[in-house]
Amino acid sequence: QRRMVSLRAAGVIAILCPVLSDDVAGVAILTQPLESAQETMAGDPCVQAGMMTCEVLPCVGFPGDSLPG
Repeated sequence: QRRMVSLRAAGVIAILCPVLSDDVAGVAILTQPLESAQETMAGDPCVQAGMMTCEVLPCVGFPGDSLPG
């Protein structure tokens, strides 16, 4: 989805993982506080059109966590 890739390029999304599933489109880890992330996802054209839904949950990581190189 072009918008999600744009948000990744802008640094709003830190990690974007499309999921190979009929039930889940993907997982995105946003760099925003919870309320801002909810607004960002509510503004997604696919969400607004009813083509998909999203659930925004707070999460934390451990210091130094990163994807392997």
